Amino acid sequence: MLKKIFIITAVVCATAYLVLALFFLNSAPGEAKCRGIDIVITDNEQQILSKESVERYLKQKGLDPKGKAMENIVSRDIENMFNELSIVESCQCFKTHKNLIGIHISCKKPIIHVFDNKSGEYYLDSNGSAIRSVQSAIYLPVASGEINGKQTQDDLIKIALFLQENRFWREQIEQIHVTPKQEMILVPRVGNHLIELGKADNLDSKLDKLRRFYQEGLNKIGWNKYSRLNIEFDKQVICTKKEK
Repeated sequence: MLKKIFIITAVVCATAYLVLALFFLNSAPGEAKCRGIDIVITDNEQQILSKESVERYLKQKGLDPKGKAMENIVSRDIENMFNELSIVESCQCFKTHKNLIGIHISCKKPIIHVFDNKSGEYYLDSNGSAIRSVQSAIYLPVASGEINGKQTQDDLIKIALFLQENRFWREQIEQIHVTPKQEMILVPRVGNHLIELGKADNLDSKLDKLRRFYQEGLNKIGWNKYSRLNIEFDKQVICTKKEK
């Protein structure tokens, strides 16, 4: 009797297994639905792109894959959409075996905030790429004035990179103003003076000279005595007294 029950149970289990196997084998691959999105964002220290904004972009462009048949999701369309954003360095989109859509985005790294009289407001990265439509606040040196063309942008990038690498000047300089002659004026956080840098060359020697003047001069006579400090010329700081 026990043997008969065992045989019947085995037959039922085998039959159920065959039915389930046939069901999955005959199911079309396209019936698999996207279960969600795996978003990874790198080079994003300043939080200029969030996972929430990635999902919002997908919905705005009608490319949200969630719930769609996996075979109908075109990864290249999603990649192209994100690669068109000025804040994105590169985007990779792929399908996973878990029926997820992977979206891996690498962001550009802005180094200076530009207010251009002609082209409007934007950021620049170290390669000179303009980054627009940044929704979150990024605390970077501000550039303003007569920003005319690539050479001026290159000069601003050179100064911004110098500030990044030098903690003292990074904390001291908050703005770079470009004159009509394409010369640079630095606006410090401490002191009511302007720093006339001239051209964006010899930054190490010019600003090292100014730092020594701060330590040996302004620390003794006061930081509000002069309205302008010109460090353009070699081995000298030309001071303009404030008008009384």
